[in-house]
Amino acid sequence: MAAVAAAVMLAVVVGCGSRPTETVRLYAGAGLRPAVDELVEAFRAETGIEVLPDYDGSGVVITRAREDNDADLFMPGDVWYVDELHRRTGRVVSKTQVSWFVPVLIVAKGNPKGIRSLEDLFRDDVKVALGNAQACQVGRISTKILKKSGLDRATLKDVKEADTVNLLGVWVKVREVDVAIVWDAIAANVADDVDVIEIPRDRNIISSVVVALLNTSKNPGAAQQFIDFMTGPTGRDILRKRGYRVEPPDQPAS
Repeated sequence: MAAVAAAVMLAVVVGCGSRPTETVRLYAGAGLRPAVDELVEAFRAETGIEVLPDYDGSGVVITRAREDNDADLFMPGDVWYVDELHRRTGRVVSKTQVSWFVPVLIVAKGNPKGIRSLEDLFRDDVKVALGNAQACQVGRISTKILKKSGLDRATLKDVKEADTVNLLGVWVKVREVDVAIVWDAIAANVADDVDVIEIPRDRNIISSVVVALLNTSKNPGAAQQFIDFMTGPTGRDILRKRGYRVEPPDQPAS
């Protein structure tokens, strides 16, 4: 009887204890961090599911996602990296559209160098920063945008390179450089300290942001819940508030 009573008490204690928290491992482009951090907190508050994001340039997180046999979700700065991950590993189960990135030029508040166009990046008196083309999508796309306008990135003098788009925003904000090409969402998050110069539609290239559910996921149900949350009304409101486009821009895509 004593043994039975002890077993009952143990069952009650375990039953009354908190359930183990479900976790989702997300590899995301650094340019998505301002919105994803808030999305993760709102999702946890609503569902109790913990999303663990790992941020870096898209060229870096694709390697981490490829090497992680427990990765649940992959959301880089452009769908190209998702397709590349699937080509290399066959891990992508599904792709869901989340947002779009529009490249823009940002300059110090007041635009002291009078920068107006892509051609101004090649002036001797202008200090330029661009993303590392091997490390992040904004760097990769910047090279293509310049080439589309007949400009050669390789001829830029003393260009400063960053591995994430976030760092480009910081450099312009603190006036370490005069101009950088960044996402419109990053520009929106440093809007008090920079001016934005739009790149003409016919010279620009848009990045399409999708989230991929991977077949290495140990919690595919919870991972899909986070996808549905991001693309649902609450998630879209958070993205918009943070300056991310949730409707297709009226510009050519990459």
